[in-house]
Amino acid sequence: MNLEEVWRIREEQVCPSLFGGTGRGIFTLSEGVFQGRFRQIDVDPRWLFLGVFEFAPTTTRPFWIYVTSGHSNPWNEAPGSFVPDGPSGAGVEFLFATKEQGEWAIRQVLNLLAFDLLLRAGRYPGKPPFADGDRIPLRSPVNNDPACVLRNMLVSFAGETWPGFNLPSGAVRFLTLVGVSDAEVSYAKTAGSEVLATALSANGYYPVTDTHRQSLF
Repeated sequence: MNLEEVWRIREEQVCPSLFGGTGRGIFTLSEGVFQGRFRQIDVDPRWLFLGVFEFAPTTTRPFWIYVTSGHSNPWNEAPGSFVPDGPSGAGVEFLFATKEQGEWAIRQVLNLLAFDLLLRAGRYPGKPPFADGDRIPLRSPVNNDPACVLRNMLVSFAGETWPGFNLPSGAVRFLTLVGVSDAEVSYAKTAGSEVLATALSANGYYPVTDTHRQSLF
């Protein structure tokens, strides 16, 4: 079992079986994402093979799924040293569920994937990779519509909805991205991200992002 086979299993077997629906292929990272948004000229060429898949709604899932592929690649492990009980690569893939399709959704997930790659590569000393409970400012509406109040992403493990999966190279969990407002971020700073996620869920706003909703607070 080598990296290429692990890659194929994830993209051709695991993700289609989890999400179903039709897709448009993978939307990969480009050097422009790193150089333009993050001003990073030195780009690891392996990063440019990572990307985002779009899964259309199905008869049992009435929303769109945008999920990364490649973050869980075991780049630095020899095939004979895979540890099935350990994490595969970064051990995570990002998942963004939204009630509407949009190129903006692809761009947002690609940007956050790029940012996490840079964090894991130590490009921002002292700043750890994204983790459960993080709140990420986007500094603009998530869908670029001025009427949208969601200007941040809440990062969480929505384990009951999307628990993750296993590859021959190890385990992978989904870090779910959910759009939240500035006021909701302020609330979470006091109450905690888990409490915010519970409140969003009670109102039908978690784990699927509705860009047309109003802020809870």
